[in-house]
Amino acid sequence: MARFIPASSECREFSSAGVVAYCYDSKQGPAYVAYKGRRGKPARCFAFASEDRRDKHLASYVEVETKNENAKRTRRAAGHGLTVGDIVYSVWGYEQTNVDFYEVVRVPTERSAVVRRVESDTVEDQPGSMTGYTTPKLGQFVAVMKEETRRACGIHTLSGGRSVYGDLKKWAGKPCRVTWYG
Repeated sequence: MARFIPASSECREFSSAGVVAYCYDSKQGPAYVAYKGRRGKPARCFAFASEDRRDKHLASYVEVETKNENAKRTRRAAGHGLTVGDIVYSVWGYEQTNVDFYEVVRVPTERSAVVRRVESDTVEDQPGSMTGYTTPKLGQFVAVMKEETRRACGIHTLSGGRSVYGDLKKWAGKPCRVTWYG
């Protein structure tokens, strides 16, 4: 989709926000159309009663987008802080609660880690209750599971990916609650 660039418009670039705006005079009054990144669809397209109101609105939009971009840069720059041997886990399920444990086997960069699923021990609360607590069996990998590289998405947190439900968070050493159907 090609961008709409009004005739005789003034181009204003805001690189810190990743925004390009085209200010122009429309039939409804002073207006602007703004694009975010390389998108072809406008992020904003408004007309105003005065140029002052248009410029204030555009400045407000650019301020919000600058904060968003700075937050993205901070998240991307932050490493996961995990080391080889750390245990991360994912809790998932709809009508039951499942917990999968993974061990960090390699840390190629501060922004990625290679994990492999480990087996777990589950202790039932009472016989037939279908509830209990689970803990990982350190160093005992699930035979059919391969190593997977995961990207950091925060301190002590890795993204889940295709085969993992939810993000992987560092395990605090306490048993995790599980439920199941028999």
